[in-house]
Amino acid sequence: MFKLILSIAVIYLIGLTVLKIILPDVKRHLLETLALSFGLGTGVISLITVLIFHARISVDLINLLSVVVFLLIYFIYRENIKRSTCVSTTTITNNYQDLLREKICSLKNIIRGLNTLEIFLILVVAVSVVLVSFHAMFKPMFNYDAISIWAFKAKIFFTEQTIFTDDFYNPDRLHYHPKYPILIPSVENWIYNCLGCISDRLVKIIFPLFYVSLLFLFYTAQRRSCTRQYSLIFTALLATIPAFVRSDQGGGAFSGYADMPLAFFYASGVIYLFLWMKYKKKEDLIISAILSGLAMFTKNEGLGYFIITFFCLSVFILFNTNRETLKQNIKFISMFMVISGFIVLPWLIISMGIPVFSEEENYPDRLSVFVIVGNFSRVPIIFTSFCGELIDIRRWNIIWILFGVAVIGGMKYVLRSLVKYLILMLLLDFAMLVLVYIIIPWDVRFAISTSMTRLIIQITPVAVFIVSQQIGMVMKCENDIS
Repeated sequence: MFKLILSIAVIYLIGLTVLKIILPDVKRHLLETLALSFGLGTGVISLITVLIFHARISVDLINLLSVVVFLLIYFIYRENIKRSTCVSTTTITNNYQDLLREKICSLKNIIRGLNTLEIFLILVVAVSVVLVSFHAMFKPMFNYDAISIWAFKAKIFFTEQTIFTDDFYNPDRLHYHPKYPILIPSVENWIYNCLGCISDRLVKIIFPLFYVSLLFLFYTAQRRSCTRQYSLIFTALLATIPAFVRSDQGGGAFSGYADMPLAFFYASGVIYLFLWMKYKKKEDLIISAILSGLAMFTKNEGLGYFIITFFCLSVFILFNTNRETLKQNIKFISMFMVISGFIVLPWLIISMGIPVFSEEENYPDRLSVFVIVGNFSRVPIIFTSFCGELIDIRRWNIIWILFGVAVIGGMKYVLRSLVKYLILMLLLDFAMLVLVYIIIPWDVRFAISTSMTRLIIQITPVAVFIVSQQIGMVMKCENDIS
């Protein structure tokens, strides 16, 4: 257990270091720092893994730790250059101790002055986190995709210490989607290496942590414009969605599927993009670009979501640009594209050389007018299935019903606010999911029954954030700084 805790602690340490490297002077909420540290830490470990693949050296604990130590030394060296002091072990310790003290003081400010309702809402969130964590750690992976796609790749990395093996390149081997993005398998491989063995139970700890990180970031994003109590209400609403807390068949937070990690990266990227639109802080756009890039590195759907996000960003810039801001806005949109693309490019280069073992997986070839027109008769089935899914309170509580009421009932607020860009994103997300069901080669009813809940999990946090912002505009909630 100590090795497991240490492996997770290093992920947070890596993420915190990278956060301080790229945005050294930005002050953040404690919970926001924790959420970003975990997300960035998992992303960096995955990128390190891919770069080690490119270097054609073993993906073992020594090589992984060597790069991690280099990052830490670089951070401390740069901090000490700024302070004109020499690097020492004491200085390294003091840097992180100072940061820890700062965050503990921030935590005290959070706790101070909580009222009864706020304490109750925090307890609701805490109970949800405990339930998800218990389900994750109580039993090993047993769902098909969790075992055969994500964990299977991690086991190959752990045993073979490379991706250039027959397990990925020989079509006679087990078919397991070899071209899928590898952020989750890379992080699972990191856990295996730190443990020194394969454990399908202990490795699942990363999935509750993605869930907790999503809640932390969701809360702190609301706190920029809303009261603590108001923010806690919607955080508790998000935390208690049954599809997140109870579902181990539909990609829930403890299932071992990649849908919750993708929901974290995608929703966080969208939220930070919205905050940039609202407050025009460059650091928000940088974080959004990084998280959007990591979403592409998590699951295939991430690429579609990135295209949609980039399109909506372009629309926003198009309607909010004049002669004076044209050059700056072009710089912003270019920066967003370059940062996201740079993150996923090393994996795309490797994946281009991996063969597709089944024509059923060759989705780009199926994305044609001929296939879409030929399968267009599926649309009524797909549409009714989505409607039935979204009003199912056993999976989603009332969140999607509340979404419809908040958007339609407050349409006059939508049209004159930035929320309209988030709604555009969500509508395009649904259009993309419909398109997926149109072009897939399998029986559409079977595909819907096994995957629709998982796909909606990926975009639900964005919907909850829209509801929060929409109702907040109507109520004109005021900021209450902790």
